[in-house]
Amino acid sequence: MYKPFDEEQFNQFTRLVNSQDIKGLTWISGYIEGLSQSKSTAIAAEPTTENITPESTKAASQQLTILYGSRTGNGAALAKLAERMATDAGINATVRNMETYPPRSILKEKRVLVIVSTHGEGDPPFQAKAMYDYLHAKRAPELNELEYAVLALGDSSYYHFCKTGKDVDTRLNELGAKRLKEINCSDVDLKASDEQWLKELLNSLKQPSDGSTTLPLNESASISPATVLQPYSKKYPYNAGVLEKINLHGRGSERTTLHIELQADGLKYEPGDSVGILPVNSTTLVNEALSTTGLDGATEVELQGKRIPLKEALLNQLEIGKLNPDVLKKYVQLFPDSKAATHLTDSKTLQEYLYGRDLVDLLSAYPEKLTAQQLVDLLKPLQPRYYSIASSPLAYPGELHLTVALVEYQSNRRTKNGTCTGFLSEVLLENDTVPVFIESNPNFRLPANPSTSIIMIGAGTGIAPFRAFIQERELTPEAGKSWLFFGNRHFETEFLYQTEWQHYLKSGVLTRMDVAFSRDSDQPVYVQHRLLENGKELYDWISEGAHVYICGDMRKMAADVQLALSELLQQYGGLDPEQAQQELDQMQRERRLQLDVY
Repeated sequence: MYKPFDEEQFNQFTRLVNSQDIKGLTWISGYIEGLSQSKSTAIAAEPTTENITPESTKAASQQLTILYGSRTGNGAALAKLAERMATDAGINATVRNMETYPPRSILKEKRVLVIVSTHGEGDPPFQAKAMYDYLHAKRAPELNELEYAVLALGDSSYYHFCKTGKDVDTRLNELGAKRLKEINCSDVDLKASDEQWLKELLNSLKQPSDGSTTLPLNESASISPATVLQPYSKKYPYNAGVLEKINLHGRGSERTTLHIELQADGLKYEPGDSVGILPVNSTTLVNEALSTTGLDGATEVELQGKRIPLKEALLNQLEIGKLNPDVLKKYVQLFPDSKAATHLTDSKTLQEYLYGRDLVDLLSAYPEKLTAQQLVDLLKPLQPRYYSIASSPLAYPGELHLTVALVEYQSNRRTKNGTCTGFLSEVLLENDTVPVFIESNPNFRLPANPSTSIIMIGAGTGIAPFRAFIQERELTPEAGKSWLFFGNRHFETEFLYQTEWQHYLKSGVLTRMDVAFSRDSDQPVYVQHRLLENGKELYDWISEGAHVYICGDMRKMAADVQLALSELLQQYGGLDPEQAQQELDQMQRERRLQLDVY
């Protein structure tokens, strides 16, 4: 794989870029573009026929289709990385998005690399759903002529780790396809082992006598699938200053939702994007873990090739606020006689035990004599938390707003807080910074034509991206109609951004707003009930081409809203349930129905 820098040069380049403000970044990008154009012109003027050899022609004839299906841009970026690696190996690779790839086209393929993520409770992301359903249908074709490999993306913190990739791998084999290499399950981020897997796969695809160079297998993963256009990333976050922090709930509310404004001069984002936040664990929880194990926080441990104090590792580097299947399994492997093994008997028992528990719960209930290094080796890296951005860069240039519901609950006789929400609740306005980076969400965007009507449906903090949408539309000429459905528990204390919505209604930027407050009446009223109450008018908006957006809890709210939309299509469109679901699927494919769910 071609690399313009060695590791030291790359680190120097990254530090230089990250130190610049937006003007500096603009100057650098312009300078590099000018150099690139001048060199491209010079190269174009040179004769190229001498570069065409029988060996290169033969290598180019080797075909590989890289199919990716992912809700975020990670799958696409990883597919492009695999394409570059294939090209370097002399393989003619083509990248295709499962969302637009006709499923029957797989009958024509000879060799396929599948890159696919898992969403929700082990479900395929919508972008991969058509292909997934096609392969798992009763009439799925035999694929005896196909060779394949699967790179599954997932997070082992979840019970259904890489389930979609595993399902596709198993099903392709059942249909007669030949497995080129055992499935690789990538945990959270691309690692050296994942890139090694790709290199080994691509080397195995080449003909022994094709004359092309073998990709080196001893290099560490040095190319992140993150886009080069965004200079800040999980590895190199932007330290955003805290400008404002306000409790959006009224006096007397039992809960807290914070509106947080961050300084973001160095970040580029669009309405619909999310922000990744790198939190630290609470000092209280870290001290509880040390007290429970009897370990000294000053003891040095090895983590990612460095020696650091145990307390620093627990505070800044490792996931301890949420117990996950991977940690429990490792604990039982380390101590086979532990009674903790009883929770691994079946999936239901495991999930029931994990719910609401953290590392201290495990160590307290099933104490064992651990060394500091053993404790560290049990744990997963502390992961970023993602929040929908609640501001438009047009309305608030150089800023980024968040809507954050604080998580606090009682479990196992202890008061617990969400890792990131607890971190954000403690940041101060003076001198504090929050490490952040932008997570692009191309599948949650305002219509390309601003005159198109939009219907926004959100509950709780699901209101955040719609605040950004309306701010953007207020500054967009000839913006179309907009209808907002919002739900929460109580009108008086939990009507988030109430005065802002009243302003937008008065100005006409927001055409209509319907609300549902579930705890203010004898019978709970949710947003899906408001949809059904306004069914005919809502159906007319959709029939006229309005785009529909849903943001909120995936398990309950989003599912109930989609069921209500299906009922509207049946009642006012004359469709049966199967036809209504097909229409909703078609709306998603055409970006007329978009979801941002968690």
